[in-house]
Amino acid sequence: MSVRLLFLSLLCTASGVTHAANQDEGIAGHYTLQAREIGSQLVLQPDSTFDAMIVYAGAQGAAKGHWKRAGDTLLLTSDAVEPPAEKLLFNLSRTHSLAELKDAHLPDGGDAFKQAKNHYVLNLRFARSSPVPSIAPVTVLFEFDEGPETRLIWDNAQGRQLYLPYSQQRNLTRIGFQSAADQAVQWFAIDPVTRTLSLNWKVDRATGQMSYEKSEELTLVQSQQFLRNAPRERALIERNYVLRMNYGVPAQPPAIKPVVIEWSYDDGSQKILRWTDSRQSQLKMPVEEGKTLQRLGLRMSDAQADTQWFEVEPDSRALDLMWDERVNAAQMRDLSGIFKTLALDVKGDCLAVDLGNGLACYRKQD
Repeated sequence: MSVRLLFLSLLCTASGVTHAANQDEGIAGHYTLQAREIGSQLVLQPDSTFDAMIVYAGAQGAAKGHWKRAGDTLLLTSDAVEPPAEKLLFNLSRTHSLAELKDAHLPDGGDAFKQAKNHYVLNLRFARSSPVPSIAPVTVLFEFDEGPETRLIWDNAQGRQLYLPYSQQRNLTRIGFQSAADQAVQWFAIDPVTRTLSLNWKVDRATGQMSYEKSEELTLVQSQQFLRNAPRERALIERNYVLRMNYGVPAQPPAIKPVVIEWSYDDGSQKILRWTDSRQSQLKMPVEEGKTLQRLGLRMSDAQADTQWFEVEPDSRALDLMWDERVNAAQMRDLSGIFKTLALDVKGDCLAVDLGNGLACYRKQD
């Protein structure tokens, strides 16, 4: 079916709906996306349902669902029920010893340390990120225990790292963020031994206000350990402070078919856990005296599936496992997932959105 016929069928289906009263009927209507290389139509019905289609580089997609307005943000939620993912990709990205997990500033060592004292902790992290919204340039201020401050501009929402030359003559004491000259600076105190700082950021779509949350600080030794398989980045950390800016809105993971997790120990024994809920972010296995976790194996519950094995360092207690759905060629050409949880900014007659090709507008047709 051609894209034109596909969208006409959507419009015909939508026209048969009995319209109910809605608190914001004025936004209902037929919209066309004004963007380079992307064709898209959006029909918002007064009963809070929508129909949409999109075409890009020979791929296309269509969706139905519901919309709601929250302040100056329009939220789309697709009604499509997706089958659970049958094939997954895994990567054991990082492991942590008890010594690395212990927070010297807390008498109990901190939550991560307490969890791992008597358990192996497997952190399950969906590798895909949410689409990053466009942002205005942000001034990043670096203050030291002596000498002038340094300012850098973070002007690309896709950019995730800033580098600042390290000097033994002074210590970094805090980092601040300022979105505009008339706005207050949000400051974060920094431990003098920190070389890598990770922060999560979000933007309020209604106000444009940025917010930040400090997630992790690493010393030089910890940074080198984290980058042990990345020689280029490891060389950079030896000469620089590194500020990692991570968009703090996690992507919604797909449902999964059960995954069998095999815990293999140095005495030849094994234990099995089943992971069934993609929203579950952590699994734990009790530590037993006299045995050490040696390998971690993962396979889909299908009896024919191969087990993917990862070697585990002897002192490891927490393991970060990244996972994602294995996408085939047909899935890559289906763009309907764009409308799964799409947020648009209401700006006058423009429903603004960034679909990875710059900020663009859905505009209502007369």
